[in-house]
Amino acid sequence: MLSIDVKNIDLATVDDFEIYSAFEVDGNEADALNDCYLELFQILGKDGMLKLFKYFRGGKIECPMKLYRPEYIAKLAGATADKRERSKIARLGGYSTKSIENMLVKQKIDSDSELDKGDE
Repeated sequence: MLSIDVKNIDLATVDDFEIYSAFEVDGNEADALNDCYLELFQILGKDGMLKLFKYFRGGKIECPMKLYRPEYIAKLAGATADKRERSKIARLGGYSTKSIENMLVKQKIDSDSELDKGDE
């Protein structure tokens, strides 16, 4: 049975790291942490898990399947004229060559449209 000394804990200034220590969670994570936080602990370690808890607790985090924005990948791919290199950049970013090529065409059309408006 754990015995927690709460006399020396100031509720006005205590942080999650101090509570983690006071609750003697180190080494007892499987028993102490809720399942999702245990998974985060296993992936990110204590510091990362506690940071996520502090900033996002109670909220829902949605992680897209792709790490990079398609506009960013299109910008990188558009910097080269070699279609094979563009295709490689698209695949490395998690996108199809066709989707990045379509985005480049759309960006070109939008850019030309903006130039035409400036001439008026």
